[in-house]
Amino acid sequence: MVRVEYLNFLQTLNNTDSVEIRKIANLVLENLDELIPLKTAQGQRIKKIVSFAQLKWERVGSEISPLPATLGEPKAKIAKIKSMTVGPFRGFSKPEHFDLDSNLVLIYGPNGTGKSSFCEALEYCLLGNVEDAENKRFRNQVEYLKNAHVNRFLAPILQAEDSQNNILSVQPDEQIYRFCFVEKNRIDNFSRIAAQVPSKQTELISTLFGLESFTEFVKNFTPDMDGRYIDIIGEKSKELGEKRSQLLGSEQQIKIHTQLLSDIQSEEINLATRYKENISFDQMVIELNGNEAVSGRVQILETYLQSPLGTKSNLSQSVLNALKQKITELHSALIIEEGKLAQASYQVSFKQLYNAIIELQDGNPNQCPACQTPLGQTTVNPYIYARDELLKLQELAGIQNKIQFLQKQIQDSLTALSQIIQTCLSFYQKENCLEAYRSFTSEKTSSEWWGYLTEMLPDGTTIWMNIEVQVQALEACDLKIKQEEEVRVIKAKELLMCRDFVKEITEMDP
Repeated sequence: MVRVEYLNFLQTLNNTDSVEIRKIANLVLENLDELIPLKTAQGQRIKKIVSFAQLKWERVGSEISPLPATLGEPKAKIAKIKSMTVGPFRGFSKPEHFDLDSNLVLIYGPNGTGKSSFCEALEYCLLGNVEDAENKRFRNQVEYLKNAHVNRFLAPILQAEDSQNNILSVQPDEQIYRFCFVEKNRIDNFSRIAAQVPSKQTELISTLFGLESFTEFVKNFTPDMDGRYIDIIGEKSKELGEKRSQLLGSEQQIKIHTQLLSDIQSEEINLATRYKENISFDQMVIELNGNEAVSGRVQILETYLQSPLGTKSNLSQSVLNALKQKITELHSALIIEEGKLAQASYQVSFKQLYNAIIELQDGNPNQCPACQTPLGQTTVNPYIYARDELLKLQELAGIQNKIQFLQKQIQDSLTALSQIIQTCLSFYQKENCLEAYRSFTSEKTSSEWWGYLTEMLPDGTTIWMNIEVQVQALEACDLKIKQEEEVRVIKAKELLMCRDFVKEITEMDP
């Protein structure tokens, strides 16, 4: 990283600075590896530069060499990263394949799961090196990139897609991809740049763009190569040039910084305007996220939506009334049919007799079931006679069948009523007069049960009236719950909107 940035820096000296400056710059380039670890303490670096100058000054050229040309065919421009295979590499002990075929890829996980190793693998694929290895003084990056468990390092493979949808392996190129990586810590420190002195501002901007190692290298140059280290002719002129260069750089950084702050402020104003009229960005942040004194709108809505909602009974007064009308009509019809059956009760015994005779035919088909006389000797065939008489009694059978049908309908209706009563009891459990009518057992007839429900109680009410009161109350509760559900739908939409704004605020926060 330092060598690449230094080579880029040298290009700024072409035909603009003095011969001596360019010679010193080339001298530093020739001995860069020896100078990088030296600091300003006790003049370590400047003394070393002086020793190199004394030995090599005459043969050091003043021409700045151009940047090395890219070898071979120009690299295809990638349009999209498709996948990456990593391992063994740092935290990955074995090969792991990552599918990155998406416009947005989120890497998350607890500490130690390989997030940093993944990012370093991506950096290595694109740049050919890992900046952290340089920052930690690893001359041989392979030692830094080895997995500690298997003590091996295998270069990761990055697959990408070009503009023609061709799949290709990405080759490292620091010139092309050097600004693809911006770490959160860099952005976080950059957010406080306004409070820093100019020199610190320069350092923060360098850190933002991943130039900290080069900045650290530059900081460790002694500002002046004066008489303490070497006898130089034109020292003051050189110093003045350096000061002017530094001043020009500072002015340029201030200009860039001012523009960045202006852009950020414009984005904040636009976001606050979209959220609500006549509100500042800071007011919007407090209103959404809250502070130590007040809760934010997001928290208030989340608490509200997470609060339990009452349970619906799903009972209805109209359904209860319809059930009552149905039972009443069925009961009236049953009374009528039972009256008809009572009037023809004498015929019931004959019907039962005839049915019994027919049932005996299978066991004794050739004799009279009463006197055992052969059927050929009887005046009337009893089986034929019984069938003929049963045909005459079909009306009686129809009455009996209808009574059975009505009783079944009444019992089904009472079962439905029992379910309503059980629902009432589940909501009103204490001292509920409906407890005795939880279920309509066979101990009493359906008519008897219906009579109990409509019988007047000592307090002037009936069981049915108590059922109606409780159903009405539960139906009103259901209506309130429904209204609350509709309110919650509106609040849920508001919460989604607030979360979207919070997300945009977070993305703007450096």
